[in-house]
Amino acid sequence: MTKMADFTMEELMIFCVSILGAVGGFMVVLQKSKCKSICWGCCIRDVDAVLAEEKLEITGHSGTTPRRL
Repeated sequence: MTKMADFTMEELMIFCVSILGAVGGFMVVLQKSKCKSICWGCCIRDVDAVLAEEKLEITGHSGTTPRRL
C-alpha cells in the first residue's frame, strides 16, 4: 500500500483537474438535456421543448411567443 508521502503535488493536481472535468462535463450534459425529471436513471423528456428547439433551428423562430396586435 502506498503512503501519501509517495504522491507529488503534480499528481494531486492532475487528479483534481480530472475529477472537476468529469463533473463539469456531466453538468453540461444535464444542462443541455430536455428532461423534466430524472429518477434512478429514468428520464421524463419534455417533448414540447425538443420540438420547439428543432423548429427554431429550421425556421428561425419557435412559434411559442405571442404575436403583437
